[in-house]
Amino acid sequence: MKTRILISIILLLATLAAKAQERYFQPLGRMYDLDMQAKIAADESEDAPFSAVKPVLIPSDEPLPIEKEPLGTARWLRTHFFEDDFLQFSSDIHTITVNPILHFQRTYVRSDKDAELNYFKRQYKNGEHDGDKFYFLNTRGFEAFGRLGKRIYFNTEFYENQARYPRYEDSIINVMRGIPGQGFGKAFKVDGKDWAMVFGHISVDVNKHLTLTLGNGKNSIGSGYRSVILSDLSFNYPFLRADLNFGKFYYYVLWGYMQSDHWSYFSTHETGESHYKYASYHVAGWKPNNKLELSVVEGVMWKNTNKDNVYKYGPNAMMFVPVIGLPLASYGFNEDNRVQIGFDINYTPIKYIKLYGQYNYQGKNRTYNAHDFYGYQIGLHWFDLAFDNIKGLKSHLQLEFTNSNISDGRQSSDFWNYGYPLTTLNVTRPDISEIYLAADFEYKRVVVEGLWQHTQFSDRKALTLRYMLNRKTKWNIYATMMSRKVEFPNYDYDNNMLVIGMAICPQNFYFDF
Repeated sequence: MKTRILISIILLLATLAAKAQERYFQPLGRMYDLDMQAKIAADESEDAPFSAVKPVLIPSDEPLPIEKEPLGTARWLRTHFFEDDFLQFSSDIHTITVNPILHFQRTYVRSDKDAELNYFKRQYKNGEHDGDKFYFLNTRGFEAFGRLGKRIYFNTEFYENQARYPRYEDSIINVMRGIPGQGFGKAFKVDGKDWAMVFGHISVDVNKHLTLTLGNGKNSIGSGYRSVILSDLSFNYPFLRADLNFGKFYYYVLWGYMQSDHWSYFSTHETGESHYKYASYHVAGWKPNNKLELSVVEGVMWKNTNKDNVYKYGPNAMMFVPVIGLPLASYGFNEDNRVQIGFDINYTPIKYIKLYGQYNYQGKNRTYNAHDFYGYQIGLHWFDLAFDNIKGLKSHLQLEFTNSNISDGRQSSDFWNYGYPLTTLNVTRPDISEIYLAADFEYKRVVVEGLWQHTQFSDRKALTLRYMLNRKTKWNIYATMMSRKVEFPNYDYDNNMLVIGMAICPQNFYFDF
């Protein structure tokens, strides 16, 4: 009965359907993000958005005309399933768009009994959980976003998930006690996981210079697949963000209440608890023209214990002083309030090509081997390999090199535990570098994607054939042939996989550790 009432309400709202509404919060999902980066790179106006801090906020107060297509007609169904957002409705004072979130995936793995060594033998006995069974990911949910008046914007996302992971992924998840970037899950049918996630933001344009955003979700800094400053690998956290824009100068302040989730094995192994830390980030950006962006970033992970080493969660008053450089001057790099300094650069020599880079320094590891904590990255986006000379062809190439020296296993840094500025997920030693190479070509909704990721201990190659059912919502079906090889002293994993699935998902979820 409740389901019927809900469906009736949704259909009633749909009768007030409005034409396409653009998003204010640009999704962090890779497909959405690349589209946005390409548009910003091609924007030759002087007021093109600043793209280093994500989610990028792009306001729009254009009135949305009421749709004239009758609800339920063939044209309405074709438009809202395959061309536009699913449900849209508006009045003189509001606009709302609702889309489903779906990700159904099946993975078939060649049996790897010959490849297992001590680590896997300890976790999987008597041949259980090998490549002879299939693995799956089932995600269902919805997103809703819109505008109230001309200055208030909102969005929300809900995800309900169940999964059974291939042996290597499952072993890491069990050790880390959580699903990477998604939080803790409970058991599902003995060898699976069950978990849920909620995202939400509300943003107010206070005036033409200041926007305030209150949310529960993720932020990131940079244009790459990875970030060595702040990434969206972290578990959702409540945050308050202030975006200031004064012509060519930008200033961002982010206050967050971050959780160390799947790395709690290292930081709180005895109790199994997961502790929180307040964090603050200050970003001073300069965009002298439409081709160049320069940013200086300061991040602080604030101490969460008292003098007796007992956990406390009250914020430090210094945290609320939004002045870049003041925490570094007050605490330095190696105090209990951990400070990092970073730089981010984006340069677009022509509208088809974007060059980007990052550097991040966090001081020395005082407790283990006294090495420096730092990370750097250089990369290239080529947004149209044919330079607009082949009509109907969409293409993209990305080449990225990242070096991460910000983790050290049991003696990991606070930023690695909470803000996740790292090269790969399963980094249990310092000085790890990754090469990331990806290319995709789309013609008449058919997409071919190639991928190669390589580190000192792992190699992942994938070839994907994808069909875009709806370009705007990124609804697609796909099939991927993947090879994966991991070599650690106690690991030896080498498998080929066939992955098939269907997805509409505005967030990134990483399973390439």
